[in-house]
Amino acid sequence: MSGLAWVTTILFVLAALLGIVEATAIWFGYRPITRLRLRRHLQGRDSQLPRYSVIVVAYLPNEQGIILDTLTYLLQTLPRPQAGLEIILAYNRPQPLPIEGQLQHLAARYPELKLLHVEGSRSKAENLNAAIHLVTGAMTLLLDADLKPTPESIRRAWRWLAGGQYDVVQGRNVIRNAHDNFLTRVVAVEFEHLYGVSHPARSLLADLGIFGGSNGYWRTSVLRSIRFNPHMLTEDIDATLKLLLRGYRIVHDRDVIATELAPVDGRALWSQRRRWAQGWLQVGWKYTWPIIRSKRLGWGQKIYLLCMFVCGTAMHFTAIYYPLLLCHELASLDSLPAPALQWFGWITALLLVSGPYQVFVAHQGRSRAAPWTVQDSLLYCFVLPVYSLFKNVVCLVAVYYQLIGRRDWVVTRRGPVYSHLSR
Repeated sequence: MSGLAWVTTILFVLAALLGIVEATAIWFGYRPITRLRLRRHLQGRDSQLPRYSVIVVAYLPNEQGIILDTLTYLLQTLPRPQAGLEIILAYNRPQPLPIEGQLQHLAARYPELKLLHVEGSRSKAENLNAAIHLVTGAMTLLLDADLKPTPESIRRAWRWLAGGQYDVVQGRNVIRNAHDNFLTRVVAVEFEHLYGVSHPARSLLADLGIFGGSNGYWRTSVLRSIRFNPHMLTEDIDATLKLLLRGYRIVHDRDVIATELAPVDGRALWSQRRRWAQGWLQVGWKYTWPIIRSKRLGWGQKIYLLCMFVCGTAMHFTAIYYPLLLCHELASLDSLPAPALQWFGWITALLLVSGPYQVFVAHQGRSRAAPWTVQDSLLYCFVLPVYSLFKNVVCLVAVYYQLIGRRDWVVTRRGPVYSHLSR
């Protein structure tokens, strides 16, 4: 095999092994270890829910079909401590919209709802930065316009923050419109794997959390010290690295649940994933050297971060090449010596087993809020090779966009189908 073939194979084997280790850690160790950690954090501390704030960010032309439903859900469902809560809708729009009259009527009914039109804003980051200075709660929950957190998640998140050792809690995002079509079923299983296995396993194994942009609970004093960068396509990942490099800590808890809506068509999915991929690339280029030099990050955290930013980018290129490599090796099996043939067989088996095993663990631990079924899991395993190829092509396009300096923000379009999703 050529040098490139060896590098490709090693990258894929390491990724497959890491996936298996993460899934196994979640399957056998997540519940008991998390319970023990929470008990230790709370020893001798008051975990009574204080006054807290919720910031909902929205680009109003895109969210006007769902924003009233989301705000009504929050106002009628979230727990109210004695000190109260506040919900701030931080929004931007190019021109006045009829929906604003309905929002003002809702705010008149519920004094805890504050409407903040961010004049001149062109990004989610600018909306957040404007709202941060208005919050009065000890804890601040950041939400996108489609997210609906479960009531019990509020108190659970505060228990982590009340312990004093963590500054941000990232919850688990569950797709609630999984049964809309084929695409939403695939994305639902993907999210359950991502938020139910990969993220909490990283937190469990290396005490490394990633703020995912929404369903994130912040200690308000920390949030005020971290401004979101409107020039970054993934301002959440940029903020994550700021936090970690300053010595703050993030924990993932997959029992802190919020439901959200998946893109309902390929165009919306493409724009969303291209922005994510390019944003991760931006952050990787900006922070790779600070990660290496950091004295606040442990070796396990550094290795994990470098794998995500450096090896992850390399794998996007090798993933396109790898199917050709497999075809070449399969065509020359007869000429391979017995040890090489055995080695090739083990590698192939590992790669074939890793993905379905992770999906199996995700299915076993899926949230009750997740509407997907075992048939959806089987569907995801079946389409995984093609879906992975799609995501790698998106990532390569993102690299191209970054190289030519194209950094436009394309809002993930909400289709008319969303207007009836109130469940």
